[in-house]
Amino acid sequence: MICQAPLTHIIVRGDTLYELARRYRTTVRAILHYNPTLNPYNLHIGTHVLICPGSDFPPMTKGLPPSAPMDCTPQITLVNDMRLAWSQHVYWTRMLLLSIAERLGDESDVTGRLLENPYDIAQIFSRYYPPAVTKQIADLLTEHLQIGAKLITALRDRQTVQADVLNRAWHQNAEEMSAAFAALTPHYSYDALREMFDMHLALTTKEVSMRLAKDYPADIAAFDQVEREALRMADYFSYGLMKTFPQAFS
Repeated sequence: MICQAPLTHIIVRGDTLYELARRYRTTVRAILHYNPTLNPYNLHIGTHVLICPGSDFPPMTKGLPPSAPMDCTPQITLVNDMRLAWSQHVYWTRMLLLSIAERLGDESDVTGRLLENPYDIAQIFSRYYPPAVTKQIADLLTEHLQIGAKLITALRDRQTVQADVLNRAWHQNAEEMSAAFAALTPHYSYDALREMFDMHLALTTKEVSMRLAKDYPADIAAFDQVEREALRMADYFSYGLMKTFPQAFS
């Protein structure tokens, strides 16, 4: 499907794909074709949706040349890179959870690979911010992972006092990450970030608990929730960058 004059619609409260398809004289199927990562049942306010309008929308104003097709490559690249980095964040965290819970011999190697992830995420932000800023991001994410690993171990070994101490440190780190990201741009809300990070910690804790209890179906279901939440966070970060640096995506 080739679109000669695509446009971008920003999701607002009350939008549905059916309504957008009707408004832009297209189909839900066509919208999903141009936005393969879009969840039609969970549209987030502020999401940028690429739409190829029907031939009768809008009628071309006489005397004006047709607009050139919009190049969405920068937006797509950012969204894909951010989603990949945050997906790997939760995938390798899960690998480490399995290593610790099952006392596997690969714990050290898995930990090493997991700790590459903060730098992968920081590298994306380095396209827009100076090294001091991206180092802070990498440091805070590294601390997040290190505390999480110690917490999994404490929970496995039933060290409840130590687990409580680590859990408090984990949430303090989440507060610091929320403040650090919110300081980057007015398009990041501290409250929204804190809600997302707290949800991430709660879902990960649930995943750990179900794994240690050997409730494997619940463990898998919890990880599915962790993954969905991570993708929501990734998209939030991407769209905030697009709004902050529109010149990089024009």
